[in-house]
Amino acid sequence: MNESMRTEASIARVVIDVRTRALDEPFDYAIPAPLAHQVSIGCPVLVPLGGRRAVGFVVGLGNESRYDNLKPIESVLGESLSRADAYELARWIADEYASPLAEAMRLFLPPGGTPKVVRRESDGVVTWDLVRPSVSAAEDRVVTLLDSAFEPRAGARLQRSIIDALRMGPVTSGELAVEFGAVAAALKTLEQRGAIEVTARRRWRGESGRAREDTAHTLTKAQSAAVETIAASAGAVVVLEGVTGSGKTEVYLRAIERTLGAGRDAIVLVPEISLTPQTVGRFRARFGNLVAVLHSRLSVGERFDQWSLVAQGDAKVVVGARSALFAPVRDLGLIIIDEEHEASYKQGSAPRYHARDVAAHIAHDSDITVVLGSATPSMEARAAVDEGRWVSARLPERVTAHGLPEVRVVDMGAEFGDGNRSMFSSVMSDAIDAVSDRKSKGVLFLNRRGFASFLLCRECGFVPRCQNCSVSLTYHERGDRLTCHHCGHTEPTPVSCPRCQSPYLRRFGAGTQRVEDEIHARWPELPVVRMDADTTSGKGGHERALAAFEDLASGLLLGTQMVAKGLDYPEVTLVGVINADTTMHLPDFRAAERTYQLLEQVSGRAGRGEDPGLVVIQTYWPDHPAIRAVAARDAEILYTEERELRSSVGWAPYRRIANIVISGENSATVTSHSVVLGEALSEALPDGWEVLGPSDAALARVKRAYRRHIVLKAPPGAALGPYVRAVLARCPAPPGVAVAPDIDPMDFL
Repeated sequence: MNESMRTEASIARVVIDVRTRALDEPFDYAIPAPLAHQVSIGCPVLVPLGGRRAVGFVVGLGNESRYDNLKPIESVLGESLSRADAYELARWIADEYASPLAEAMRLFLPPGGTPKVVRRESDGVVTWDLVRPSVSAAEDRVVTLLDSAFEPRAGARLQRSIIDALRMGPVTSGELAVEFGAVAAALKTLEQRGAIEVTARRRWRGESGRAREDTAHTLTKAQSAAVETIAASAGAVVVLEGVTGSGKTEVYLRAIERTLGAGRDAIVLVPEISLTPQTVGRFRARFGNLVAVLHSRLSVGERFDQWSLVAQGDAKVVVGARSALFAPVRDLGLIIIDEEHEASYKQGSAPRYHARDVAAHIAHDSDITVVLGSATPSMEARAAVDEGRWVSARLPERVTAHGLPEVRVVDMGAEFGDGNRSMFSSVMSDAIDAVSDRKSKGVLFLNRRGFASFLLCRECGFVPRCQNCSVSLTYHERGDRLTCHHCGHTEPTPVSCPRCQSPYLRRFGAGTQRVEDEIHARWPELPVVRMDADTTSGKGGHERALAAFEDLASGLLLGTQMVAKGLDYPEVTLVGVINADTTMHLPDFRAAERTYQLLEQVSGRAGRGEDPGLVVIQTYWPDHPAIRAVAARDAEILYTEERELRSSVGWAPYRRIANIVISGENSATVTSHSVVLGEALSEALPDGWEVLGPSDAALARVKRAYRRHIVLKAPPGAALGPYVRAVLARCPAPPGVAVAPDIDPMDFL
C-alpha cells in the first residue's frame, strides 16, 4: 500500500458496488480505530447496507460528515484496487455518459470484475476475505502466453514442447532445447520457474528470409518532426495522420522511449483484433519485460497477473484494448491510441464511454500527452484539429521507396451488363491468376458488416434511399417492407427497380463461405485461409489463421474487417475488395466515412515488399465519394462533402448526439415508458437542443425484447450526459423495462 495514502481519518466516503442510480453518490461510514491504518483511497471494504452487507470502494477520507450515527466499516478486504485518480475520473465518466457511478468505478477494478467476499468463522471470530481471480490451468496458460508474445510460427513450434514439459514437471538441463523468436516476459517466466531451459537465442526469420528484427531505425524527416511534436505537446492531444506503411509504430516507440527516460509510464491502446503477435512483439522486442499485455483473449487469471505487474510498478508500458486505459499505472505520461477511428474504442455496455474522449479528458489540465494515430482519422479528430483544439502531425509517405499500390476500381454494374454473372470481375480474376502464376500472396476482403440487408439493382446500381434522411432503406423480411431507422419512414418493397425498371433487384451480401467455395472451384490449386468470426472464435483462432497464411508459399487470405488493418506481409502483392458497397448503404450517417476508412486501410496491406502492389475494388457505385477518395489517394474528396452534409443536417461532430434505447418483453410497457421519457426529455429543453422520437429502434426486437429509442441532439460541447442522467433519475423505468443511454453513439442499433 502507498504509505502516503494512509490516514488517521475517522470518516470514509464509500461508493457502494450496486448497479442502481439510487445509490449514485458516496456514503459516509465510520472508520473503526483498529482499521484506521488499513483504510486508504481505492481499497475495497465490507460495509452494512440496509439489512445486508455490500462491497464498496473508498473514494474519500476525512473527519467530518453531514450525518450522525454513522455505521462502521466492517472489514478492509485488501490493498487499493485502483490508481489514485480513479474516483475523479469515474465521476466524470458517470456524468459524461449518463451511467451509474458504480458502473464507472468497475472500470478500474482488476480483472475478474467486482470482488467477492466469503465469510469465515474460527473460534467465534468472524472474518471476511476477498476472493481473487483464479489462475488458469498450466496448459491453457502457456498456450495463451505464447500466442500473445511471439510470432505465430515461433509460438506454434514452442507450444507442444512446453506443454509436454509441464506435464512431466520441471525440465533439467539438456532435456529440452528451444530455438525461438524475440525473448519476451512469458518465456522468461517459464525459464525462471524451471519449466524449460533456453540454450540458444536468435531472431526468428520468416519464410521469405526477412529478419523480424525490431531495432530502432533511422527516422525519416517526417517521423522526426512527429516525435518532436509529441514531445512538445504535454497536456495536449496530437493527431498523428500517416498513410499505411509510413512508420507510425516507430514514432510510437520513440515517444515511449522518451517517456520511460523521464521515469514515467505509457499506455498503448490498439483495436482488439490487432492484438496479434506481430503487434505485441514489436513492443516487447523494444521494451522487453517492461511491457504488460491486457486484452480479452487472456484468461482472467492471466490478465490479473499482468495487471498486478503494472500495479507493482514492474511493467511500465501497458499494451491492450479499450479497457487498458484504466490500468493502475503509477505515473502516467503518455497515452497512444492506434487506429483511433476504430469503433471498437466505444464501449458497448454501461458506461458507454469512448476511449479517445476519455483519454482527451485525462490529458486536459495535466502534463499527460495523448497521441491518436491513424491513416484515416475520424471526423471527430479532424474537426478538433480544424478548430485548433488538438495538434496535428503528419506522415505523408511510406518509409520504403516502393510507394503506395495502384488502385483499380471496377464497376460491377458494367460487368453485369457485359454478361459476367460471377462475383469476380475480369480484372479481379486476372489479378488472382497473377498471384497464382507468380507464387505470391493476396488478401481478399469482403466488406460485410452490420445486421441489415439492403436492396440493390444489378443493372444500374440503384439502392432505395429515405426521402428525408439521405440513408439507405433497410429491408425487413417481415411485411416485405423498406424502412428508415432514423425517421421511421416506410414503404413497400418494389418488384422492379424504380430507376431502370430492371427485375434484377437483390438483397445484398454474400458471405465469406460462399466466396471461399467460389475460389476453390475456379482456382483449385490456390490455398485459401479464411479469417472471419466463424474461423477465429476459439482461443488463439486469430493467431492460428495468420500463422497458416504466413506458412503458405503462395495463397490467399480471405476475411472480413479483421484483415483490413495491422497486417504487414511483404509477400502480399494483391488486395481485392469483393464488394465495397455494403457499408455505404447501412442506415448510419457515418456510412461513407466508414467505407472510406475500411477501403483505405485494407488497401495499405498491398505492396509493402519489393514487388509492386495492386488493389482491386469492386463496386456498383464507382462515383461514391469514398471510392473516388481511395482511388485518388485524396481524403478531402470525401471529407469536404461529409463536412457540408453533416453540418447541414446536424450530425456529429457538429452536434452532440444521445441515443436512448428503451427495451423490454412487454411491447405496451416499452411504448408507454418511451413516451413518458420522451416528454420528460422535452421539458425545459435548452435552446438549440432537439428531441427526435420515440420510435422503433433499428433492431426493433432482439432476444424477445421490444426496442424503441429516442435521439437527443445538442450543440457541440453541451453537457448532454448530465442532462440525460438527471432525467433518467427523475423517471425510473418500470419493472421489466431497461433504459440504456448512449452518449455520442457510434451507431443507432
